Amino acid sequence: MIHMPSQEATGAGRSGLRAAPVFLGILAVIYMLADAATASAQRSGPVITTPTPAPMAQSLSWREQLQLMPGALRRGQITYLPLVMREADHRLTEAAVGSFTYVVRPGDTLWTLALDFGRDLDTMSCATTPLGDDVETLTPGQEITVPALSDLCYTVTPYDTLESIAARHGLSVAVIVAVPWNGFTAPPYLVRPRQRVLLPGARPNAQLRPDHRQVSIMSDEWAYTSYQDWPYGDGRFIWPVEGPISQAAHDGHRALDIAVPEGTPVKAADRGTVIMGGWSPVGYGFRVVIDHGNDYVTLYAHLRDIYVKKGQVVGKGQIIGVSGSNGNSTGPHLHFELRDFGILTDPLKLLPAR
Repeated sequence: MIHMPSQEATGAGRSGLRAAPVFLGILAVIYMLADAATASAQRSGPVITTPTPAPMAQSLSWREQLQLMPGALRRGQITYLPLVMREADHRLTEAAVGSFTYVVRPGDTLWTLALDFGRDLDTMSCATTPLGDDVETLTPGQEITVPALSDLCYTVTPYDTLESIAARHGLSVAVIVAVPWNGFTAPPYLVRPRQRVLLPGARPNAQLRPDHRQVSIMSDEWAYTSYQDWPYGDGRFIWPVEGPISQAAHDGHRALDIAVPEGTPVKAADRGTVIMGGWSPVGYGFRVVIDHGNDYVTLYAHLRDIYVKKGQVVGKGQIIGVSGSNGNSTGPHLHFELRDFGILTDPLKLLPAR
């Protein structure tokens, strides 16, 4: 059953509706008088304002951070800034120019620290001790000394003397001996092969090498196509460097040693994916390993610098680093290995004649 409102109730409601505009008008007058009183008080007394809250700081991408830093150079979609390092909280800042101490954290390697501190890999070889293989095994909690940007880490070769090393780099023996890290206590100051010697200020003009992003670029047939990340090589290898063969493949050395000056650009012998990059604990020193996706794998050892990283696709002829003399090495050269179905193969059989 539906109950209709009574006439009395309906009339009362209509009367209330008619009274509403009058009530609202009274309220409006009251508010206007209050506003006028407030404005008068403000004119007669001091004006107090509340500053606008500053916007919350937002975390910037590494590219944005780089662009905000002094000296950043923008070219296309790439920011070039060689002197950059990562702080402990992952913020980017300009690399410290001088040497400093650092306590190793879990996961640190010479490769990651070189990136974090804006150093070259060979410079970081002088972060631990002059002798032994401790450079391979950084231990969490270990305190190391990160060399200055202008310092050079030199690996002693046979027949070197401290005098000849000093003369070659324009230093005096006294200057080298005065570096506590080198550990020279009293004459005669003897050195031995594979010993590392920190040469203060010996890096030419204290300048970093060219940013690898300016020199390590793809230039093969796939580079400028929709398949620039094509990970497979064609099996037609090129020479990674040009130089005399100082040691050919033989039993016990299934590889080529190619004598080249330190700092010679090293090229990928074929297109493929980087599966290893960094320090090797078995004598290769700093090395890069590339899987060409066609049952061939190549290895490039004793590099002074590495320009590529694990997981990166590189083109045939792309510069992957520069030659050096670290690890089990007695002089600057490139150690080049080629594996076919995992079996070490004489690279000469697959490289073009020259």
